[in-house]
Amino acid sequence: MHTTPNLLVNPGAESGSSGWTSLQGAMAVTRYDAGGGYPTPTDPGPPDRGTAFFTGGTAAKSRASQDATLPNTAEIDAGQAQYTLSGWLGGWSSQADDASLTAEFLSASNQVLATAAIGPVTPADRGNATGLWARTATGAVPAGSRTARLTLVFTRSGGSSNDGYADGLSLTLTIGGPTVSNLIVNGSGEAGPGGTGTPSAQIPGWTTVEGAAAVVKYGTSGYPTTSDPGPSDRGTNFLTGGNSVRTRLAQLVTLPGTADIDAGRSRFTFGGWLGGYATQNDGVRLSVEFLPADGPPLGVVVLGPVTAAERSSRSGLLQRTAQGTVPPGSRTARVLLLFTRDGSGTANDGYADALHLTIGAA
Repeated sequence: MHTTPNLLVNPGAESGSSGWTSLQGAMAVTRYDAGGGYPTPTDPGPPDRGTAFFTGGTAAKSRASQDATLPNTAEIDAGQAQYTLSGWLGGWSSQADDASLTAEFLSASNQVLATAAIGPVTPADRGNATGLWARTATGAVPAGSRTARLTLVFTRSGGSSNDGYADGLSLTLTIGGPTVSNLIVNGSGEAGPGGTGTPSAQIPGWTTVEGAAAVVKYGTSGYPTTSDPGPSDRGTNFLTGGNSVRTRLAQLVTLPGTADIDAGRSRFTFGGWLGGYATQNDGVRLSVEFLPADGPPLGVVVLGPVTAAERSSRSGLLQRTAQGTVPPGSRTARVLLLFTRDGSGTANDGYADALHLTIGAA
């Protein structure tokens, strides 16, 4: 198993805007020591940052892109390639200007086979601080992919400067290695028929702790469709919070490779697609607790909820992921879903799909 070098050209603005093609507006390059309210070298951002970062200039929307030729096509076509799309994205103070990065995986005939995205980072995510925060998305490179089209989008919400910021962008492929199985059972709600929002007394693989969740079919009236934001390889169903104010689901999984775990040689990848409905702030929080044979959790990872602002007030699901070392001594992992209703309406419109927890070699 090996990981490719970064496939992006000029991913951190250290060569101006070289390598990027302007599609709309005019992306700008700003130095960390520029002053004038821009991020400084000591503000949140990449620990290995250079001297500059990308901004949206002064246009209401700026877009720039580049195409990266994908290596190892034989492994890609054999389903043995995983991508990691990452970067540092942010903005200024309490303003909602933002930046996002998408990667479209294209066939030889330029057909879009799948799309991955990171960002935007909202003022709430930043705690209204000026700076840049790390975002990562991972997944399988679709068979037949030959090119990845990377697009940076900066959006201005007000004022004269487009203060969406981006730096430390990366697209890498991990090739080969043993197949790693998802430890979460029925993380997409596919182990049974999808309904129209009626709560289910029992969902395969999950234990209901509070309320009653529902399995909904994509395209059900008032719910996300297959063309709304969500997993590129989605099935027919997803999980929702039913109609309770709070709904909680849990499952306990046994961790493999305890010797490697205790030696600090095991890493986890944890994530899923989380979302909600239109402008409502119903949401879902996904968490995992790494547990010893007896005693309190040795480590906890929390993802979400995805806010209406992060979804641009559009119904759909956005990817959230985390990676790290499995705490030595861990024997099981407790996966928890907490769906919360914001208060308006009767349905708990927190949505979850494509949940995964995998363990691999460090």
